[in-house]
Amino acid sequence: MPTESQTFISRNFTDAEIAYCRAQPSFQASFAARWVGKEAVFKSLGVSSKGAGAGMKEIEILLNETGVPEVTLHGEAKAAAAAKGISKIHLSLSHSDVSFSSCC
Repeated sequence: MPTESQTFISRNFTDAEIAYCRAQPSFQASFAARWVGKEAVFKSLGVSSKGAGAGMKEIEILLNETGVPEVTLHGEAKAAAAAKGISKIHLSLSHSDVSFSSCC
């Protein structure tokens, strides 16, 4: 039986994103950075939410051959971008595995 985090991951990330994030030293930070990036793209496109993160899999964020995050859109996200004349999305991701819970 999948855990809540496994269910969240499978609902919101493509297989390629999952493989990339799982291979990173701080996979939680990699998933979090992609989630925030997806959320920004999702909101900027004005795609209607289907609940349970369904629309998030339509936004895929992977590194290109030079290590730069690249956004690939699928399904309704791709259609929404095309309708707005958007052909390329530039995105920067940054994260750290340092916890700030003990700060201040």
